[in-house]
Amino acid sequence: MVKPKKSPKIDLAEALRLMAADYRLNPTKAVRSQSFIKILHRHLADELESRLTPWAKKSRGVYIKEEAKLLGVAKDKSVDVAVIDPQNGPLLIIGARSQMSSVGKNVPGYFEGVIGDAMALQERFPMSTHGYVYLHPLTVIKATKTTEKLNHARYAAMYSSITGRSGPNYRAVRGVFDQFAYIVADFTVDPVKLRDDLVRSAVPDPDMSIETFVDRMVATFKSRVFTRNEFFR
Repeated sequence: MVKPKKSPKIDLAEALRLMAADYRLNPTKAVRSQSFIKILHRHLADELESRLTPWAKKSRGVYIKEEAKLLGVAKDKSVDVAVIDPQNGPLLIIGARSQMSSVGKNVPGYFEGVIGDAMALQERFPMSTHGYVYLHPLTVIKATKTTEKLNHARYAAMYSSITGRSGPNYRAVRGVFDQFAYIVADFTVDPVKLRDDLVRSAVPDPDMSIETFVDRMVATFKSRVFTRNEFFR
């Protein structure tokens, strides 16, 4: 039996290019079908896969799962990307969301939902490393929404308040996530440009760049499970 060829790894630049093309083709379908954000999921999964050691994959059977169903406190929770050990459950859990329009109207509600979901998962898996990736456009490119104003500085301050968890204590809302990435992407240029400078000018610390996100997640895992650092390169 011939094994199917594995799709080539998607780096960040290619992920953003594909996302821009998908959204411009049909903005409503890209959002409703989740095809837009699933490209980012794939990129994150590829990055995590590249960091797993041969020992983790072959000896432990650790694998990357997109759209993983995890047992929460009261019901199953669907998480976007997870690194799973068959014997011990999720090692790293990552959520991801994008808002390409109607941002100001929906940010507060989504913000509360993100916190609630994280705390429910942490009550079940307090030793796991929990991260989140949030994407906003620099300017709204949906044809009917181009006059919408976005306050990236405000959003950066909000997201910075819920990152930097100092251990397996899941009950403090401030610092509910171990690591957070806030992407501000300029989809009006080709190639798509990250505007980390806007995030850093609003919140110099902590680091919320998508380019360092996976490294920060792995470093947090290693610092927490310090007796077994063979899982990740």
